[in-house]
Amino acid sequence: MKLFSTLLFALLVTFSSFSQSHKEEITKNAETYYEYMTNQNFDGVLDYMYPKVFDTASKEQMKAGMEQMFNSPDMKIEFVSNTVTDVTDKMEVENITYAAIFYNSKMRMTFISEKDKSEEEQKTFLEFMEGIMKTQFGETNVTSDLKTVSLLINMDANMFAIKDPKYDGWKFIGNDDTMKELVNSIIPESVRTTLLKEKK
Repeated sequence: MKLFSTLLFALLVTFSSFSQSHKEEITKNAETYYEYMTNQNFDGVLDYMYPKVFDTASKEQMKAGMEQMFNSPDMKIEFVSNTVTDVTDKMEVENITYAAIFYNSKMRMTFISEKDKSEEEQKTFLEFMEGIMKTQFGETNVTSDLKTVSLLINMDANMFAIKDPKYDGWKFIGNDDTMKELVNSIIPESVRTTLLKEKK
């Protein structure tokens, strides 16, 4: 009986360490991915994306889109912080391993095109944009700063981590409304419902 208890304990410890190691590995990779986003290292960001994403748009097209979005002469987008808050257990389907990553992101949008306008015009524009963003991200998640003509957006989001034998290491795909159709075509429904349910 004592031997059985010892073996059981050893197995539980081993399982726990395996479970922990994949979460640590995913977190470490996600933090690097977020660092690339913050520093606008788009090649690094694209290297972490699940390659099947490029069936819809090529790497070159996606990089051009990112450069256009982040280097607009009218608006500057910056990531203030991205913090992993949770990583789910792993789930394997047809030899591909999945996990869900939950994270908090803080992003600043500075409206360069409004800088030379009067304070009243800036205030009107900022209030208008704040209303739009609050509709999308929630009343308490958007704050404005008239001095810098910017909005700070706080959001809780999630994405999927994928370990596919065809590719090296963990890859990521964002999970939001704009990506819904693509995510649904790549991530099996059983995986989406099971992993996202873990956080509820």
